[in-house]
Amino acid sequence: MARLIRQGSRQGARATRSRYSRLIGVLKIVLPLTALVLLSLVFLLARTIDPTQGISMASIDVEDRARDPRLSGARFAGVTEDGAALTIVTETARSDPNAAMRLEVTGLDLSLEGAEGETLMAHAESGVVDRGAGSFEMSGGLRLSATPGYDLRTERIEGLLDSTHIRAPGEVSGRAPAGEIHAGNMVMRVDSPMEQGYVLVFGGGVRLIYQPEN
Repeated sequence: MARLIRQGSRQGARATRSRYSRLIGVLKIVLPLTALVLLSLVFLLARTIDPTQGISMASIDVEDRARDPRLSGARFAGVTEDGAALTIVTETARSDPNAAMRLEVTGLDLSLEGAEGETLMAHAESGVVDRGAGSFEMSGGLRLSATPGYDLRTERIEGLLDSTHIRAPGEVSGRAPAGEIHAGNMVMRVDSPMEQGYVLVFGGGVRLIYQPEN
């Protein structure tokens, strides 16, 4: 009886090994075929890339930039001889082919902060920063604000990069601390060579419409 049980056990083990061997053999054939089918599907479904499509959809005109090179987000900062911090930030800056140190700029913001806390802020559509001459110009939609409480409009201002001297050669109008002001020109300069602080000097037929505080 014991011999019959041992023989049955050996036969069952051989049958199990046989089924396991057949399963391994089937998997060796099926798995590579499945991988090959999936890889073929990847290549069949992949979209063909047009190398010219990226250029046609680009937001930057590459040919235009090559003909007319310019910088985006250029920034100029420094301290004037009288201790004021001067910063000019632009949207674009393009060098003048006839003067390497002269830059034509667009969308520029100017910030001037004096040693005693005086501030002047200006924004214009276009302008020039001439590092060789140490000067700048701003024009087009120009808005200017200065302490204490000036909010002015003018067509053009020009100034120096190494000292505090900003001039509006044309008409200036807007709000002043005491009311509405209109003038033929304006200059912001150091109050005195021996003293710190700055003054706004209006000229050319100044007219002030006084508006007392309520």
